[in-house]
Amino acid sequence: MVNDKKGCCEGTEYKEEPIKNSEENENCCCGNESTANNPEKPEVTPDCGCGSGNDDVEEDAGCGCGCGATEYPDESLINNPDKPKVIADDNFIKEFEDVAHSKGIKSIGYTQLTPELLIKDKFIQYPSVIVLTIEMSKELIETAPGDKTQELNDAHYAKLGNLTYELSDYLRQNGYATEVAHPYGGVVKFSALGQKAGMGFIGQSGLLITPEVGPRQKISAIFVSIANLPIKDENEHAWIPEYCEKCGKCIKACPEKALIEKETCCGGKEVEFIQKVCIGCSQGCTYCIEACPFDEKGYDHVKNKFDKMNAKLKEKQNKKFKPELWNNWAEQNSQMFAGLVNGATIAISMIQNEEKLILLEKADHNLNVTIKELKELERPVADLMFLIDEKDIKEILNDTASIKFIDMLSSGKIKVYGFISQTQLIDKGYMAFLNRLGLSLGGGGCCC
Repeated sequence: MVNDKKGCCEGTEYKEEPIKNSEENENCCCGNESTANNPEKPEVTPDCGCGSGNDDVEEDAGCGCGCGATEYPDESLINNPDKPKVIADDNFIKEFEDVAHSKGIKSIGYTQLTPELLIKDKFIQYPSVIVLTIEMSKELIETAPGDKTQELNDAHYAKLGNLTYELSDYLRQNGYATEVAHPYGGVVKFSALGQKAGMGFIGQSGLLITPEVGPRQKISAIFVSIANLPIKDENEHAWIPEYCEKCGKCIKACPEKALIEKETCCGGKEVEFIQKVCIGCSQGCTYCIEACPFDEKGYDHVKNKFDKMNAKLKEKQNKKFKPELWNNWAEQNSQMFAGLVNGATIAISMIQNEEKLILLEKADHNLNVTIKELKELERPVADLMFLIDEKDIKEILNDTASIKFIDMLSSGKIKVYGFISQTQLIDKGYMAFLNRLGLSLGGGGCCC
């Protein structure tokens, strides 16, 4: 494992976790629901808690907002069939969708229930799920929090609940068994369910964002005996969190500070949802929804803006992936790499670019530079990797004496990850290399 002088380990693969919330709070439809279950980001930096140093933020241990926390009574008018059907043809699915839309359902998705989507340890007989949404009215969004807004909010839950039972009864009439997850009930994580169904993606507010109405919807579900629902294999909306991270309007719009953005010691960011200060369910507050560009401008407008922004960014980044730039840098800083044996390979990755990798490989006592497409790599090809912010690349490339590189490592601006064992690192000459950079090999094996 690679340590700085203060003992933080490095090396495991990392995927950023944008939302943090306790399980107890995930039963509230007005707040944060996330399926993220990612490891903490490893880093070379003092006291690497990676998101654990948040003792000053007190989270509610229960759902005090009043929505999504109750066992809702069954309001079905038709009993389940004794011998339910399990196969539905395409014609019936279309008929069902036509009926649903005619009643006011905005969007429909299909998925399979998995344990992490359940709020409570409850037996659900039918894992096939139909996910339904209705649009929240402009009146609700534009009315300030208070008694009137709360009445409007409750009316939306009641409306969707009634529609869900009507559609459940329609399925039962046609020979399929069902169980309803009322939008006001506390059975399942609705936003996460909608995301899994490919209907949209969860934003920084913790709400599902869909092409139809952005975050402005209520969600319900029907568990059904149909085993061949038309489930999507991929979610085309996975770009949304990246846009949300650059936006943050919902965080700034919350008057109660229920959404708090924090930087982790790993250089990433996470958003904490503080349930006990949220008034979304107690007073119908929708400020985070109203501020969202997906509601204000529309999904297509935001997507076009995101695509243009990414195109410009990639064009700018590609200029920093020219082999001649890094060959020149390696030659000017050759003393830093002295002592590495043939076959030693170091990767340099840019935080903002997940497509390319710069490889420095020692061969015939020379340091060869190549640029690799990450999608072409089936396994780790480097012994160590340095993760660098794009804004620091220019300064590093102009550094002829390794001073800036070492300073950025010391300050934590550059992260270092190990992909081979400590013994292998020593055999390849990395002990002296790391010492020159102010790093050391710690005890134990290096994470892969």
